[in-house]
Amino acid sequence: MVTDGLVRRVLALGSALVTSCALLVVATQQPAAAATVTVRGTIDCTNNNYYGDTRDWYAYEASGVTSPSGTSVTRSSMTAIPATHAWQFDLTVPSTDTSVGVSALCSSGHQYGDFGWTGGWTSIPAGTTTVTAAWGCYTAPVYPGPWVTNCTLQSVSYS
Repeated sequence: MVTDGLVRRVLALGSALVTSCALLVVATQQPAAAATVTVRGTIDCTNNNYYGDTRDWYAYEASGVTSPSGTSVTRSSMTAIPATHAWQFDLTVPSTDTSVGVSALCSSGHQYGDFGWTGGWTSIPAGTTTVTAAWGCYTAPVYPGPWVTNCTLQSVSYS
């Protein structure tokens, strides 16, 4: 009889502990996923000459855009970095965006007859709150036509 009562008490205590732990796990609030991602980027024209005509020192046109939302930034909203002749931007985008890319026009049309551009893209992994990326853009000829500025991702980090 004593053994039956002891067994019932141990089972009741064990049941209470399991219930308490289950309630604690359910009641523990999980952190909410970030609603936005900050993209910090730089765009640099890598093959311009940095003497003489200063129109080639910075990209004549530059933009950054994310997908699928289409959130974008243009050169007029970027900050010039004199030490590197690059444009810098910060862009706050929805956390549902999955990629970011840039495009630039590096010669303002007078040095190379630059009439086209292509962009470099990188992914935004799920759960990311900040993307820090640097793109290098260079101008090259396309036979038989004009010169084109191509942008490629130079470095990227996620946090």
